[in-house]
Amino acid sequence: MNTGITGQPMTSELNIPDLQRYRECLEEGRLPREDTPESLLRLRLLHPVSEGAETEADHCVPVSPRVAVESLVAPLEEEQLRLRERIGEIRRTLAAFEAVHDEVRSRQEVPLTLLVGGSAISTAVTGSVRSSEREVITVQPGGARPPELVGETIDLNMRTLARGIRQRTLYQHSIRNDPATMEYCREVVAAGAEIRTVTEIFERLIICDDTVAYIPTSEVRANEALEIRHPALIRYLRAGFERAWEGANPIELTRPGPSRANEDAVLLRIARLLVEGHTDESISQRLGVSVRTVAKRISTLSTRLGSRSRGQLGYLIARSGILDGVQME
Repeated sequence: MNTGITGQPMTSELNIPDLQRYRECLEEGRLPREDTPESLLRLRLLHPVSEGAETEADHCVPVSPRVAVESLVAPLEEEQLRLRERIGEIRRTLAAFEAVHDEVRSRQEVPLTLLVGGSAISTAVTGSVRSSEREVITVQPGGARPPELVGETIDLNMRTLARGIRQRTLYQHSIRNDPATMEYCREVVAAGAEIRTVTEIFERLIICDDTVAYIPTSEVRANEALEIRHPALIRYLRAGFERAWEGANPIELTRPGPSRANEDAVLLRIARLLVEGHTDESISQRLGVSVRTVAKRISTLSTRLGSRSRGQLGYLIARSGILDGVQME
């Protein structure tokens, strides 16, 4: 049994005894008050009457269901009307505040801006780097840097460092095998930049002074980037960078080339990705190395473990213990 807005108990199930009692009342014209079900009174299907004005009701007479419906629904419709008027009043009251809100927000800086086209992206990023006053942090996945790109950025980086701006960059270990990229790294490190490498990193990222960040929109849209000025999002992105930075290996002027530790880290990551079922192309993209390099490393693993097929190699890698930190001879 439910109770409506008016406080009248309702029932959604057909009560057969009540239906029969209502039929009897219709046929007899009345029922004694003491024999009248309370449920029929609540449904307004029976109405108590008395013989005299001064006496209590001693019997009940039937009421048309259509009349009963109107009697029950009328208070609900009145309440609904009052609610609609209240809703309208609230909306009218807050409309003025909404206008003020929209007018002020329209003058504020947009926290997210889509940049389309290499020229638009380059202009925005260069402007933010040039106006930086404290620090520029960068994540550059994908391995070795194209010579033309290095030539475009080295002047900007050198001028930034000359102004005393801290500059930190994360690359992947694979750049240590590229002479041109390593020459660039040695040059900017000598000027004060900090560069570290890891086996695998997240997407490209640039953050300037914790006030603006740039990220790609997707892997398939190389000519689109998102400019972010929302403080919470920038804090989130920076936290990810700092975690990766703590576990990365520094590039130092005294160690220009690849180290055995970095080479082993790349080989171990390839082994893990192989066991997970990744293709050579997928591994190449994730580690920032060529497909040919991946094939060579897989060949090295096969030789060391005595594998005769790729399927067997995955089994031997899993059984060898190298993924659990056991050294591979």
